[in-house]
Amino acid sequence: MTEIEFAAEQQALATAWKQRTAVLPDAAKAAAPWINHKGQPRGRYDYCLPTAFANHNLLPNVRPGAIALFDELRIPWHCGVDTGPGNHLLSSQVQCVNALYPMVTDPGRLSTVFGPLLDLAEVLPIEPDRYLTFEYIGPADYFGEGKGRPRTRGSMCTSVDAAFRYRTTSGDIELALVEWKYTESYLRPRHPDPTKDQVRVGRYLADIEDTRGPIRSDVLPIDLLFDEPLYQLTRQQLLAHRLEVDRAEGASVVRVLHVLSPDNHAFQRSLVREETNAIGECVDDVWAQLLARRDRFMHVNPDVFLKSAATTSDDYVDRYAPARTTAESRS
Repeated sequence: MTEIEFAAEQQALATAWKQRTAVLPDAAKAAAPWINHKGQPRGRYDYCLPTAFANHNLLPNVRPGAIALFDELRIPWHCGVDTGPGNHLLSSQVQCVNALYPMVTDPGRLSTVFGPLLDLAEVLPIEPDRYLTFEYIGPADYFGEGKGRPRTRGSMCTSVDAAFRYRTTSGDIELALVEWKYTESYLRPRHPDPTKDQVRVGRYLADIEDTRGPIRSDVLPIDLLFDEPLYQLTRQQLLAHRLEVDRAEGASVVRVLHVLSPDNHAFQRSLVREETNAIGECVDDVWAQLLARRDRFMHVNPDVFLKSAATTSDDYVDRYAPARTTAESRS
């Protein structure tokens, strides 16, 4: 599958689901403009919902609870419409919430998915009455991103899409930070911004150069770490390390779990500089060399969320499974 084929395939799957599913009203099945992060309509696409039905981007078993939770925690939706989710069916935030929201109050679902991947003996609450939470930023502003003001989860500060705590078989508490990718890719070089870059150096350089830290500083100069997706990967790993040092949430180990389809080759080809291409053929190769401790980062294939209703839901499998029937996806 080439760089463009995965995104095109997912657009086609989303369009087909939109037309056949019974969870959408008929009026929601019309083509619609995508509403961008500035609230502006762009184009007209079969894989976008009319704005009046943007909330239906969340599946029925998720919709009311997730909207209420994001409102309670004051989490903004990516390219949100009014106070709800965005209207693009390929939103990674929406896919993440559709998959993980049932786990907020059901630790059994967390164990079903992540138990085979982690030394997970018991899922522990991470917030009152919640076993999983969204847009986690940690208890302290380690990098001064809030500039002395309270931070907003999921906006203008280092955050991960979700987080949960668990006890290992040896009795230790660990914290998992979940970052979710869908069709993202970063194939264009960023334009240097001296003012922003100076701020970034001030925030992250000391942590990157710390010999006890999670990032090797001898692989790439810091300005090349400002290219996505390395920039986000770096900041999240720095956050995980700071949380681990502080034993935040009682955790002695903090791991980043990166949910990404192995078919998203465009993400892996998101190396836009000669210097990064010289040390690896794909993002995974480069990132593996940058990590000081590879056991603190883990890949998660999103197919694990398609296995059964005990993991997500029938509607989730019907919407996101590759081009096969629900029955086939579970065989």
